[in-house]
Amino acid sequence: MTATWRKTFALCCLCFLGGCYEDEAELRLNCDGSGTLKQKLVISERLIVAGSEGGGRTDIPPATKEKVLEKIGAALDISSVTQTELSDGGRMIEFEGTFDSVEQFFLSDFCRETMKLRLAPAGDGKAAIYCDMKTSTGGGPNLTQLYGIAKGLYVNRTVHLPVEIEKTNGRSSKADSTVSWIMDLRDRDALARTKAFVEGPDKGNGFALLNASALKFDLPLQAGAVQKKAAPAEQQKLRKESAAGLAAKVSWVSLKKKMRTDGIDTAEVSDLEIGIELNWTEGHCPVRCKKPVLVSLLDNQNNDLVSGKPPSVFQGQIFTREKNNKRKELTLRAKTPSENATKLEKLAGYVEVVTDVAKKTVVLENIGELAGNEPTGNPVLDKLDFEIEAIEGSALKIEIDGGHETITSLNLLRKDNSRLKKAGGRGWGNKYTYDFDEEIPDSATCELEVIVSENIARAPFSLEEIPLP
Repeated sequence: MTATWRKTFALCCLCFLGGCYEDEAELRLNCDGSGTLKQKLVISERLIVAGSEGGGRTDIPPATKEKVLEKIGAALDISSVTQTELSDGGRMIEFEGTFDSVEQFFLSDFCRETMKLRLAPAGDGKAAIYCDMKTSTGGGPNLTQLYGIAKGLYVNRTVHLPVEIEKTNGRSSKADSTVSWIMDLRDRDALARTKAFVEGPDKGNGFALLNASALKFDLPLQAGAVQKKAAPAEQQKLRKESAAGLAAKVSWVSLKKKMRTDGIDTAEVSDLEIGIELNWTEGHCPVRCKKPVLVSLLDNQNNDLVSGKPPSVFQGQIFTREKNNKRKELTLRAKTPSENATKLEKLAGYVEVVTDVAKKTVVLENIGELAGNEPTGNPVLDKLDFEIEAIEGSALKIEIDGGHETITSLNLLRKDNSRLKKAGGRGWGNKYTYDFDEEIPDSATCELEVIVSENIARAPFSLEEIPLP
């Protein structure tokens, strides 16, 4: 089950529990790369309650204007935001903001992960805006089944473009160069239209093709600035600085060919992978790095190859050998090139790197009294939505924004200040379990060190063309 599908399915399950969820966004892009975004979220009362049990989970939509602003980060300069409590117990959140450049908005986590929009070259002097509305790559309920689970789900992405739309699979108006992609599970007619798009040949991958000659900015977009990123509850803006001491480059490209064994002379080409080498100078060793992000990639048949597939292994940790060599190799995955393709073109992307962190030490006494209670009363932990979910024998279950990566150390102390010996841990997302060698007393003290802010650098990589192996 893919990450995209997990998030959509989690939202659908919450809709089943909590009723409707509507998300309407209207983007206006200007020729110089500036623009505006308006968005309206309507969240039912039951969905708000159901989602509140998730604490700091990242796979459910934000239900307060503060959480919405955290998601937006520096993608927009917010001009207005309102939160209205509805008579049925639901909530409506509306905001409007501007951006000065295409990089500010389209290279933001908010655009990529929440809006699911992308702007890239499309070959032959064309540009394209892409919208990811797909729900599944298999293994889960189909849209008709989801209609029974998540009736009331409505997501609309409308884009006003500065040049004429030459081709699109969205609902378009040539008169004002507007295109919309919609997922609508509110009634049977809307379900039929959604099925035709999401389960049709384009599999929910929206596109609009434009003539790039009138655009006054360059494609592919290049990410080269550092962003200072505070912990979510403290973050209002991301501050850009220089990315000194870091560099990323494309180091290899791999294609696998699957050969038939029944005597038929054919081969299936699949699994395009790209190696990215991250280097740093003395004194600039990263704390950790995130997966590479692919912004643009075409084959020489002008097929878009950007994929959201994650790498097959976790790549974030910087090991001792890599620290000594001042080098780390990462991989990213892309779509399979067309059968007649001989090279890749317009490859561009970036690696996000945590370059520095600020930490704080927190002490919680008598943790048995805190189990199952939120907030804890500690201002540092409450900003991180920290909760001791349960103490089950020798297991301590916690939840915190950022999961285990936010906690740099955690120790339990007996009344005589001696430490309980750890026996391991496990977790996923924002939830983690620490195991100890003995039963945890309710009177134990928990000493933990948490990351409250971090500096994030973006090391860009690009190549104009690469011959295919």
